[in-house]
Amino acid sequence: MSNLVSNGHLPNLTTFIMAFILTSLANGAALESSNIKGYKFSIRDVQTFCVAKRASGDNLSIHCKDKRLKAVGQSCEGWITGGLDAAKFSCGGGLWVLNSRCKIEMRGASNGDVNCEF
Repeated sequence: MSNLVSNGHLPNLTTFIMAFILTSLANGAALESSNIKGYKFSIRDVQTFCVAKRASGDNLSIHCKDKRLKAVGQSCEGWITGGLDAAKFSCGGGLWVLNSRCKIEMRGASNGDVNCEF
């Protein structure tokens, strides 16, 4: 081990590991803030600007504050399959990518948040 340090190999390995970690973090940040293919908004935008509201019975509609996200309100929906802790989220068309990344968390009988994984 002391030969590695004296030859300068360990500091190079440490530098490599740190560069790898920083690159991975940067790529993760880019993924969450990059636009969904074919749309001018990101998954983070969906989480930030969209909520679920009870439409009728167990049906939930998705409402977004930002006009860019109109497609989310038109292509996505939700429904309650059990109690308030059992809400499902589903999108069609080009927004199907949200199905595996986002879910609805109800905050009460009539409103919920759209939470997405990055």
